[in-house]
Amino acid sequence: MFVSGSEGCCYNGALPLPNISNHCHPPASSMNKILRFWRPSVTFPYQCFLLASAMTSIILGADPFPLNGKWDRFRGENGMGVLAKCQVQIPWKESQVHSVPLPGSGNGSPVLSNGMAFLLAADPKDATRHVVAVDLAKNAIAWVKSYPSSTHALHKFSSYASSTPCADVDRVYVAWADPENVVVKALTHSGEEVWTRKLGRYVSQHGFGTSPMLVDGKLILLNSQDALELPPGVEPGEDHMIAMDCKSGETAWETALPTKMVCYGVPCVRRVGEGTELVCSTTGQGMFALDANNGSLSWSHDCFKLRVCASSLLVGNILVGSQGSGGGKDNRLVAFDIDSKKELFDITRALSPYVPTPVSVNGLLFLWSDSGIVTCLELTTGTNIWSHRIGGDYSSSPVVLGDKLINVSHNGVVNILAASREFQKLGSVETGKSTRATIAADNEHVLLRTDSELLIVR
Repeated sequence: MFVSGSEGCCYNGALPLPNISNHCHPPASSMNKILRFWRPSVTFPYQCFLLASAMTSIILGADPFPLNGKWDRFRGENGMGVLAKCQVQIPWKESQVHSVPLPGSGNGSPVLSNGMAFLLAADPKDATRHVVAVDLAKNAIAWVKSYPSSTHALHKFSSYASSTPCADVDRVYVAWADPENVVVKALTHSGEEVWTRKLGRYVSQHGFGTSPMLVDGKLILLNSQDALELPPGVEPGEDHMIAMDCKSGETAWETALPTKMVCYGVPCVRRVGEGTELVCSTTGQGMFALDANNGSLSWSHDCFKLRVCASSLLVGNILVGSQGSGGGKDNRLVAFDIDSKKELFDITRALSPYVPTPVSVNGLLFLWSDSGIVTCLELTTGTNIWSHRIGGDYSSSPVVLGDKLINVSHNGVVNILAASREFQKLGSVETGKSTRATIAADNEHVLLRTDSELLIVR
């Protein structure tokens, strides 16, 4: 494992400005003044981080989502990918790393709950799925539950374990699929199976990759499938959002959605007065929200024509989502004001990520493209602050731990930047391991899942 500090800064030249369309031109606001005053730096204090984040959320006009240090779903609290405080030294040294071999491969990320890490692994030869629990205090596997499955076609960058679990204080929830069934299971933290649901056939040319999430005692799963460009004889799949009771697994509600291309984003939660919305993006429905209580459609915005791989990012009243393809020429990222139902700006082509989900802190929006271009924008206007080519290929999504912006490339290089208005590369860590999973963390741990092991960093 090779570690470099800030002296290893990569390409520092200016990139061409992105193709940005501004759909509204707000005047200079108190928000911009506050963001200029609370200008983050590498030594940005934790207290200032919290104050700036809270002030930004209030000014954006929505209830600020609490950053309480949990990382119990894909990309942590509400899928934001932000942990305000992390005591782990970053970049880390080899002496900080403990490696736990896994019983199979996979691209799904770990989650943390009650001193345990939970993740999925699978046998790449026969598709056996393994639910894995790792005791973080012992740096060892606590238990594994294995389930036979059937092989099927996968994208070259996918796996039979590309889904991330979610967890509450009592249970861990997992999902996977083969052509015959979408399978959802709930297990206790000690590995006892609580319930299993089989949701019917799954149609996808790339395999299963979305992840479950929790809201108000319900387990939510976007069951998106392919209806276009199918092999001869294959009937189109159907998109649904389903809510299941966490304790029993019984269906609370299920909502059919327009079906075009299989999409993989995980919903996020928006509190609206006394109500709650599930906010998400798909090709068929565009950006949309469902009432979390009954599944009824609250609103939608038709803005995507291609596959949506990334999860939606919600910051106050601003929803950020993207579409794309493997080539990248038709990638498009949209920032949408939910209150006014207007697009604020969009970004197309090279700077718009296809698979990685963006991340936002302190009024800044960070995009990390699949081809290793990192861009910092003003969240409300899309104004380009900086863009730099870091290098590498990426399926993982960036996260912000403390004041550091972090992501890991396919070949296992962890790049660490300052999450600020000034570009600064703080270092890198070369794991030498193939990696397509997003980093997870809490105050005391950083977890990096490679293809064959879980790296626990303290």
